[in-house]
Amino acid sequence: MKSKDILSRVFEITRDPRDGLLFLQEFQSLSPESFAILYADSETIFESSEALFSDLKLLYQLDLFPFVVLEEDSFQYLKVFFPLEQMGKDQGEEKTLGFSYEIIPREKPLLDTVKDSIQKKKIPILLWNDETEKLETVLERCRSLLHSAKIIYVSIDGPLKDPTSGKVKSIFQLENNFQLPTDISITESQKEFVELSEALLSKIEDPKFNIVLTSPFTLLTELFTVKGSGTLVKRKNKIRKFDSTDGVDMERLFRLIEESFGKKLKKEFFQTKFDVLFLEESYRACAWMQKTEYGYLLSKFAVNGVARGAGVGRDIWDQILEHCSPLFWRSKPDNTINKWYMSIAQGIEKDQHWYYYWLGVDKALIPGIVGLLQSQPEDFESKQEAKSSQ
Repeated sequence: MKSKDILSRVFEITRDPRDGLLFLQEFQSLSPESFAILYADSETIFESSEALFSDLKLLYQLDLFPFVVLEEDSFQYLKVFFPLEQMGKDQGEEKTLGFSYEIIPREKPLLDTVKDSIQKKKIPILLWNDETEKLETVLERCRSLLHSAKIIYVSIDGPLKDPTSGKVKSIFQLENNFQLPTDISITESQKEFVELSEALLSKIEDPKFNIVLTSPFTLLTELFTVKGSGTLVKRKNKIRKFDSTDGVDMERLFRLIEESFGKKLKKEFFQTKFDVLFLEESYRACAWMQKTEYGYLLSKFAVNGVARGAGVGRDIWDQILEHCSPLFWRSKPDNTINKWYMSIAQGIEKDQHWYYYWLGVDKALIPGIVGLLQSQPEDFESKQEAKSSQ
């Protein structure tokens, strides 16, 4: 299957080609061994290994090699039900579960062995026995050595869900303990995931680290869409508030804005100043605010594409609401965030160029606010300007 056909298949499953490409580029920018650690419990392997391996095969065809952790009992099951693929007729025949793989010996250095396995185009598999080592210890040790920021827990029970609506509880941000709703009931594997999340996040300082619980039937949707398909647990995003450029890497900040909007900023914007800046500590999202006679103008609300599914934008928005009122802003008509803006704004006016929004504003100020927004310069280069500057 050609790479284009593989991508088409992935996006057919996820129904999200634009964000899918963004995530693919992000994954491919990582060192191959750092892509992700995937653990599937024994019940999942017994009941739905074919669904899981089908998605793993597509990842393999995209040159993405998750580090897979399986229980020894699960692997014994696979040897029975995949005998021709697994064992082969001779020692030299390729081992495959629909994709080539290699069992990682415990006695060998993990990082070098995994790198070697991936270089040979094989998905590395580590066999785990809970009698000799806790799952938490195995995953933390492997994560540390492989420098991975993502652990995927695959369970036939799927993600945590709201008991009333049945909707997936998509994000938990931990500061200390896992605060589950009192009326939620969870299975044994979900309970293990909750305990595992608490234990790992209490040790891991990396703000990008996350652990997600998903189903074997929705692995690709979890990986390649902003919305995801599972319950993602991470540290609470750290948002800093700045009143000056002191302590801000402005070059990195401008790069975040350009990457978020997919456009080049005009040279004039580099000379402008913010009155208030809300910035996520890893430069994954920001809000550039300017104080005016009418209140606060939200000049730029930028969220790194990969961070959109991690609640970073929402955390920054909460900071804006807490510190900056009255508030107003504008957005291009084709901006995909307009649907959300319309749901939270107090009011909106439109013309052929912009949508104008406000929140917490006295009605008497609206004409002045709209006039101010209309008078603001275009901060991004047009396609023609971008071409001529190259």
